[in-house]
Amino acid sequence: MDEKIKSLLAEVLQLPAATITDDLEMKSTDVWDSLKHMEMVVSLEQSFGIELTFDEIVAMRSVGEIKRVLRGRGAVE
Repeated sequence: MDEKIKSLLAEVLQLPAATITDDLEMKSTDVWDSLKHMEMVVSLEQSFGIELTFDEIVAMRSVGEIKRVLRGRGAVE
């Protein structure tokens, strides 16, 4: 499932998949702005068949946090 997340984020952020690590943060890369963040949220919701809450969306400021939120929702292992 990590590969699905990595692939989705790489596509939305237009970054090489190899650069998508748990440590990648919104504040550490110029391409991850608020618009890309919302595009990513929509892609995650569609891919995993979930609807994220406002608090979850705000919390997802790193790849590691995205995975934590998705695990909490039972969307990934």
